[in-house]
Amino acid sequence: MGYESALEHLRCELVPTLRALELLAADPGAHDELEEELPHLQYALHIAAERALGIEPLAGLEEAHEELQIALAIAREETAQVTEIVEDAGPAAAEAFVWEWRGALFGVRLALQRLGAMRPAALPQPAGRGAVLPVFVLVLGVLGVLGVLAGALVSLWPVWAAGLVLVTISAAGSNRP
Repeated sequence: MGYESALEHLRCELVPTLRALELLAADPGAHDELEEELPHLQYALHIAAERALGIEPLAGLEEAHEELQIALAIAREETAQVTEIVEDAGPAAAEAFVWEWRGALFGVRLALQRLGAMRPAALPQPAGRGAVLPVFVLVLGVLGVLGVLAGALVSLWPVWAAGLVLVTISAAGSNRP
């Protein structure tokens, strides 16, 4: 599975988990099922973090991918802390940790957004043979024009003809994809 496919699969698994966690974090005291839901959602974050570790990022995306891994770990730990507080003292006691928890969940969404905005095609590609061709075509064109001018000025038709050949070759080379 390619990087983008693996990332999209991870995103599809994370979105419902994040949505459920954000709904619970919006008002933990209003959810009777909070104590039952949180361990399952925490485990889903744990699985997502493990999957993110198993995905090898493309060149240039290492930093953004690491940001996602860190955000998932922080969200998992914050969810674990809230889960423990809810189990020990009840949902109302979790109110003090809501903003921290919501910030951690937002960090995961932000990391996913950044990775989604960075496409491998937008990353700088190493200069290869494709970067040399336009320069070569330009040089051929300039030499051809100079050959045509020099041949016409000194009345040497072979130089003039060679210049036309070079201009024709450069024009054909510039039309290549």
